[in-house]
Amino acid sequence: MKPQIWLFALSAACFSFTTLANSSAESAVATKPVAANEPEPVKVVRQFIQAFNNHSVEQLLKHTTPNIHWSNVSTMKMDIQTSSQNELGAAMTDYFASLNNAKATLRRVTVTGNYVSTVEEVQWSHEGEQSSQCSLGVYQLNGDKINAVWYYPAHACGEQVWQDVAKPEIVQPEIGLLKETRQ
Repeated sequence: MKPQIWLFALSAACFSFTTLANSSAESAVATKPVAANEPEPVKVVRQFIQAFNNHSVEQLLKHTTPNIHWSNVSTMKMDIQTSSQNELGAAMTDYFASLNNAKATLRRVTVTGNYVSTVEEVQWSHEGEQSSQCSLGVYQLNGDKINAVWYYPAHACGEQVWQDVAKPEIVQPEIGLLKETRQ
């Protein structure tokens, strides 16, 4: 069985054909030009997404380390899809052959250290029907190359899940209560 890269888009093609529109705020994030002062890890991820949109396996691999690990994360397990550039290249070649018009857009980007987390929307058409789906991705960089990627289960891009922080749930510490100490 071949690795299933970008599982969120492939599973959507099988299970959901829903056309979703971006809100104006999300579109502003997606079309935001690359800032000169943008952190280097974000630039690398943007270049990787552009290579995906160009359907260029060669360009994708230029942005990865030789031992790129790609994993799909679900509630109860993590499936490692690739552990090398060769595996990633083969998987992406198969992906582009099956979804030859897929395009990705970064809707949200957050960077901390050498990690870049994204909300990515992938759009494609299947049998004349336009579809899209979003997923959370986390990229780990080693210098200016992507070393690992974790993708979380896909969801409809319009879903807004949030918690009212005005009344947060109070959770007690697992190991006793913290006590104030004075010296």
